[in-house]
Amino acid sequence: TMSSKNIIKSNFLILFLLLVASALRLYHLFDLQYTYDELSAVDRLRFDSFGELITKGVMIDAHPALVQVWMYYYSLLFGTTEWLMKLPFIVVGIASVYLIYDIGKRWFNETTGLLAATILTCAQYFVFYSVTARPYVSGLFLCLFVLKYWLEILFSDSAKLKHYIWFAVFAALAALNHHFSMMFAALCGLLGLFFLTKHNFKKYLLVCVAAVILYSPHFPVLLAQLKIGGIGAANGGWLN
Repeated sequence: TMSSKNIIKSNFLILFLLLVASALRLYHLFDLQYTYDELSAVDRLRFDSFGELITKGVMIDAHPALVQVWMYYYSLLFGTTEWLMKLPFIVVGIASVYLIYDIGKRWFNETTGLLAATILTCAQYFVFYSVTARPYVSGLFLCLFVLKYWLEILFSDSAKLKHYIWFAVFAALAALNHHFSMMFAALCGLLGLFFLTKHNFKKYLLVCVAAVILYSPHFPVLLAQLKIGGIGAANGGWLN
């Protein structure tokens, strides 16, 4: 087994990037304030039941239920203090840096992984959304997992059943997270049809169907949201 010194030496650059990513995202942690987008979500947490949360806190919004449900139960445990609410999203933002490095290294080379991770580490766009408690950085995180297992089951000789299962799970979670991350998972699913072989096509089609089934309880919410129209529509939306 490699000693901890050897592990640090061989992974020095990605460990350095993770350290920088953490510093940029945790800077002034206790002074971070909510954006209006976050305030809208926090305002829709004051319900006494899960059913009420869905009908009055999710269906009236433009986003799927996953993050709002997460924030609801998280706030029951930890309250709605800004830094505590933002912390899981910060962690996910930092984890995304490692995930994209891992994907780049696995499918191209270490340089590719490091360059992609550097962009996620330093670009203001990714730093800002990592400290915003909304379904954007979680979408990045979940979509990277979708991509990770999609590549594994279609282009690897060592694909296992667990890879297929994880692909279905993360595709469903991505769809429940945000409509754009749902679109990413759906595009992966459709694109995969062009790369199927006689050995994997049955399993692949089954896990794509499984992902849709996992998402299916959310269809009533999706249909209700489609009827609303855009944010700030004539119903006195907060954006106005």
